[in-house]
Amino acid sequence: MDPAAGLVDKAVAVLANLATIQEGRTAIGHSDGIPSLVEVVELGSARGKENAAAALLQLCTNSNRFCTQVLQQGAVPPLVALSQSGTP
Repeated sequence: MDPAAGLVDKAVAVLANLATIQEGRTAIGHSDGIPSLVEVVELGSARGKENAAAALLQLCTNSNRFCTQVLQQGAVPPLVALSQSGTP
């Protein structure tokens, strides 16, 4: 997807919404969505980063297994950077 077209931000917003329900979290976690979300937190737009962080938060809050996967993908440094530079 071309970031200039805004499709990445839209897709990540959908994932953030899906992550609020169990079926959505399961689908994201089992379809290798976690590495993509971590990549968006690291390299995406401000809106994309925050939506990806919201999705990752839902995944980690509700599943130790998914939380471990998030940590293994190296999400902590970009999440810390986002916490220091994100929008209010």
